[in-house]
Amino acid sequence: MATDVQESFNRRIDAVLRSRDEGHIAWFFKDNQYVRYDLKADKGVSGPKPIEGNWSGLPESFTRGIDAALNRRDKPDVGYLFKDDLYVRIDLATETVEPGFPKPIAEGWTGLPAAFQLGIDAVVNHETDPEIVWIFKDDQYVRYNIATDKVAGGPKPIAGNWPGLLDSFKRRIDAVAPHPTNRHKVYLFKDDQYMRYDLADDRADSGYLDKPIRGNWIFFP
Repeated sequence: MATDVQESFNRRIDAVLRSRDEGHIAWFFKDNQYVRYDLKADKGVSGPKPIEGNWSGLPESFTRGIDAALNRRDKPDVGYLFKDDLYVRIDLATETVEPGFPKPIAEGWTGLPAAFQLGIDAVVNHETDPEIVWIFKDDQYVRYNIATDKVAGGPKPIAGNWPGLLDSFKRRIDAVAPHPTNRHKVYLFKDDQYMRYDLADDRADSGYLDKPIRGNWIFFP
């Protein structure tokens, strides 16, 4: 079973949620499992564990898999998990779902285009502006201001606007993980591959253009 779960993480990552410590600990979700990962040490520190029973207050549908995740830079104790057309807000200090959730994305993210309100694939924090995120859906993305709840740009195609990405990444991005020390850089995941992207230079890093997840991300301690 452990081998099967390990292999599933190597094939695709569903979502990554950074912890509240501004830093190097994150949760990687895949299907109904998750691992706690130390990005600085580049290895898993606990897991795999089932989502069910370990994330207090999550709706049953969320325990079968998470579509996307976001840690707010302007409110470090606040995180979001997205599943289909719903989302929950997480108190990262207690790692519990806040009361009143889940809610429809259409209710809490009213400025998103209708297609995005039906479900999203991934979210990327802006490198310097804590109120701006990029939200991805299929081969499109929007630049979104989470403080004003309005689209600040888009929707636009990923192709032509995120230079250096492989063709498969232009069709969809599965998940995004933060760099442990450099806010300008993020890791983008698609199927069994990942790339590193420099948000400040607006280009894919040349040394991370065609990297397999297997052998480069050590999910289990």
